[in-house]
Amino acid sequence: MSEIEPTPVPAHLASEFYAWLWWRSDEVSDVFDLGSDLGSVTLWVDSRLAFRLPGDNKATAVMTGENPNASLESRAALAGGKVLQELRVGIRRDDREFTATLRGPELHITGLKVPQVLSESEQEAVMDRMFAYDELALVVGALFSSFADARVRPTYDSEVLGPMNAWLLGGG
Repeated sequence: MSEIEPTPVPAHLASEFYAWLWWRSDEVSDVFDLGSDLGSVTLWVDSRLAFRLPGDNKATAVMTGENPNASLESRAALAGGKVLQELRVGIRRDDREFTATLRGPELHITGLKVPQVLSESEQEAVMDRMFAYDELALVVGALFSSFADARVRPTYDSEVLGPMNAWLLGGG
């Protein structure tokens, strides 16, 4: 039996997803209900936003530091036609807190920091970290599903794009 390869995410959808997470967590609510299996998570933009020009793979503007999402430069980059290539997020689920960078059109999870593992053996610690990574991958997948559900609705323009543009241009 052959393994099924996942369908790649079109590059523009990853950038839209990153922008949607930023807008949704900043303007609407930082709490995302991911359904009965995963429950609710709190998400915030952490210490890095990287932008690129459409069609280019190289970052052309990188905002770092405390709350780069609140800077006028970040909004100006997005309003000026650049798209998000990387988004560093913090995610809290129950009593566990993660930080990770979502990168590129493949939605790679990089720079992952997982909750502290207090295991007795090295093998248990590795297993705990693997479980934490899997948990975060499930959360990111559910967040992308929430975005995709909103994206395909006929009301997307009025319920998301309009308010998102007002937020972007109005500064919040």
